[in-house]
Amino acid sequence: MFGSWGQRAGSVSGAHSGGQRRLNIWNIGCIAKVNRAMKEYRITKYNPQSRVGGVFTGDEWTSFGDIGKSFNNIQFTYEMYQKTENAYIDCCIEILNKAFVETLSVEQVEYYMEGISFPSTVSDIGEIRQIISACLREQCWLKLTAKDFFIHFGYDYYMYIGSVLPAATVEEIAVRHGLFCELYQSPYHAM
Repeated sequence: MFGSWGQRAGSVSGAHSGGQRRLNIWNIGCIAKVNRAMKEYRITKYNPQSRVGGVFTGDEWTSFGDIGKSFNNIQFTYEMYQKTENAYIDCCIEILNKAFVETLSVEQVEYYMEGISFPSTVSDIGEIRQIISACLREQCWLKLTAKDFFIHFGYDYYMYIGSVLPAATVEEIAVRHGLFCELYQSPYHAM
């Protein structure tokens, strides 16, 4: 659960050479976090099988501003948009929880709409949901970061996540939310 690590350390008693010893151990999640290198992913609504030379070729909406337009002879509605936005947000929150990320830094913020602003760090799920929604709706651009973790947002509804979680775990979470997950380095590190 976001914002709560639970019990971080425990004690194990055992016999060693005829005597007693106490050994402090970290929970399995902490051990996994310390021992794995961060992997990077591109998580999107776009099926990788519809790419030619790395470029998506399908007839799909790419932004909040596309509401009301037609794609594949179907009018794109706000309800359709909201369903996809919620999938992205829920996917991020689930990955944050699995990675035991408690607080995110909000970095390199560019606001494209008056009346919105965010603190430099966030740990409240509701606030994180609002930030991700604002990024997906192109109201701002920013990076969300923590130790061994990041979320970057790109053009055309692309999202990049870096995490120490196993690739299979991240992919499983993305698929559960109806999204596609690929090992892919974020192009936004240098920005």
